[in-house]
Amino acid sequence: MRSNIVQKIWMDYLVFANNRAAGSRNKVQEFKFFTDLVNRCLVTVPARYPIPFSSADYWSNYEFHNRVIFFYLSCVPKTQHSKTLERFCSVMPTNSGLALRLLQHEWEESNVQILKLQAKMFTYNIPTCLATWKIAIAAEIVLKGQREVHRLYQRALQKLPLCASLWKDQLLFEASEGGKTDNLRKLVSKCQEIGVSLNELLNLNSNKTESKNL
Repeated sequence: MRSNIVQKIWMDYLVFANNRAAGSRNKVQEFKFFTDLVNRCLVTVPARYPIPFSSADYWSNYEFHNRVIFFYLSCVPKTQHSKTLERFCSVMPTNSGLALRLLQHEWEESNVQILKLQAKMFTYNIPTCLATWKIAIAAEIVLKGQREVHRLYQRALQKLPLCASLWKDQLLFEASEGGKTDNLRKLVSKCQEIGVSLNELLNLNSNKTESKNL
């Protein structure tokens, strides 16, 4: 309850500061004050919360911070979005929502090469985020980096070994690339060995087919 009140006060203050900057004669100075206020807000409001009955563990929640950042983005020219997102990502390297927002921006701007580099970096910073792995792999496929695709699948499955979606994607990729039957059988065997059900993979495919028909 207290946290929600503090967040609402901050958002109201940021909206007020932005409106004041927009109506000011000295827009440069007022916008600098607004930017400093955004940075102070992000630093002041905690993103880490302790887990009950544990002094060493915590969980992260960037929902409010992302709301503040996305509001700030709406106040700056689109040409500055990439640099602004990169700056905030460097401050919050484990913020998966912000990382995906940056990748989406680079895709919309058709910066596939930059998208590839950013996505690969995020696979190290946020190794359990499935979406960043899939984007990194997709970027390499677009850029015809087949050898790197294989390496990314290997790394991804080391971090997320029970992710049926990744196993399915790799099997489909190998098959589409004309993979040898022996290699496909080895993948299937390894998949079964670690406990990922082939029925689960088939269900993923059938569900996707049903959704397309709908």
